[in-house]
Amino acid sequence: MGKNIIKKGKIKLLPRSYGLSMAMLATFFIQEVFLFLVMLLDILPAKYTALLIALLLLLDFGIIRLMNSRKKVTNKRLGGLVLAIAVVNVLLLGCSYLYNTLDTFQKISADGRQMEDYHVVVLEESGYNKVKDIEGETVYVIDSKSKMYNEARQRLLTKVDVTYEAVDNASAAGEHLVAADGKLNDNIIFISNANYDLLKDENRDFRKNTRILYTVSVAVKSDDFARRINVTEDPFNVYISGVDTRGGIEEVSRSDVNMIVTVNPETREILLTSMPRDSYVPLHSNGMMDKLTHSGIYGIDETIKTVEDWLDVEINYYFRVNFTMLVTLVDAIGGITVDSAFDFKSSVSEYSYVKGENQLDGMAALYFVRERKSFEDEDEERIRNQQRVLKSILKKVSNSKIILTNYTDILNAVESHMETNMTNKDISALVKMQLSDMSKWKIKTISIDGDDAMMGTYSMGPGRPLFVSIPKEESVEAVKKEIHAVMYPAGQ
Repeated sequence: MGKNIIKKGKIKLLPRSYGLSMAMLATFFIQEVFLFLVMLLDILPAKYTALLIALLLLLDFGIIRLMNSRKKVTNKRLGGLVLAIAVVNVLLLGCSYLYNTLDTFQKISADGRQMEDYHVVVLEESGYNKVKDIEGETVYVIDSKSKMYNEARQRLLTKVDVTYEAVDNASAAGEHLVAADGKLNDNIIFISNANYDLLKDENRDFRKNTRILYTVSVAVKSDDFARRINVTEDPFNVYISGVDTRGGIEEVSRSDVNMIVTVNPETREILLTSMPRDSYVPLHSNGMMDKLTHSGIYGIDETIKTVEDWLDVEINYYFRVNFTMLVTLVDAIGGITVDSAFDFKSSVSEYSYVKGENQLDGMAALYFVRERKSFEDEDEERIRNQQRVLKSILKKVSNSKIILTNYTDILNAVESHMETNMTNKDISALVKMQLSDMSKWKIKTISIDGDDAMMGTYSMGPGRPLFVSIPKEESVEAVKKEIHAVMYPAGQ
């Protein structure tokens, strides 16, 4: 009793009351879980939610009618059981999609944590082989009030007893190993990974003649500096920081892509404003002149506040993405079509592009946005190509067919390679708004121009001039006006 019996190739059905109760119990339970996830995620417009509930009730009614049939003929009861099983399987699949979506939203919503590696760096040919070998030595550090750097210095002292001696900047620290004239000094420095990468980029001798002896990893919770608004009604600005990190997306790093996305949900207008990574601007924290990309060394909050000061604009949220996400996202949506202003070949890969339309997969898109040496105005054209790629991605992901057919791949593409200080509620509200009417967005682009120069920077010191882009004032003013016009159009 209570089990199927197979006899002479025929299936004896479960007793009607037992089959009804078990099938309906499973169906109702899965429906409750499914609807709970729908309400928790809150991305469906009310009309779709009502339609979904009505459909589930209709299916429940059909299952009950079929399985409660009083006829001796068992076809209807069997049909009801099959329908119940089908509904349960579909709802289980739906629960999986909803849970994965919620999990992705939670993963990309930053918890206010910033991570950084700090390295004990010595000469390649140094006799130091393990951290205990530097016991009692002097270690040169950068004079900084960073709480992460202070935490790292304290942790190093728990491993080995050393004496710290402060220098003004990364360049000064680096010269205690490799001087400007190439002379090698058998000293020890302790610097952040971002500064270590900076020294390697700016000094080939440093890259060739030094090695990491020991690493301290630090995670520090930072303040929530988001300026939260109703994202479905009020205009807002999002800062896009594109980083090329080897570690996790939360790792402090210089920003290779710097863009403000101005969104007006009422007019359905988006403005993409790009700034050269080498823009020569005063840092928010101390007013000293430095490259915009170097501001990322001191955290995403420093970058955003520096840009706010510079452009007299309020930035509500940020997204940090790395280049791995670009590759996986473009592949996840089936590639993109991008217009190029020139025929050119990537200087660091085998990819080449034609003037006009180009069909790009993920890797082709990556080298498209990174190329600059092929162009006369170098970084300016690279910025325009970054805008072209982002514009193409935005247009394609706003297509409902792409979202439905490539949904899982899109989630997988972003969850490990993006972080934002938008809340789950903010993201859900934007998705819900778009699903409600699938309106098309008008996307415009603008960028800041600059004049090339060689200048000293705060990060590397005045004695080591670096290539910078001095922003043209008329270009900066044009950007300010355009952002304001999108946020506050006449009559709004």
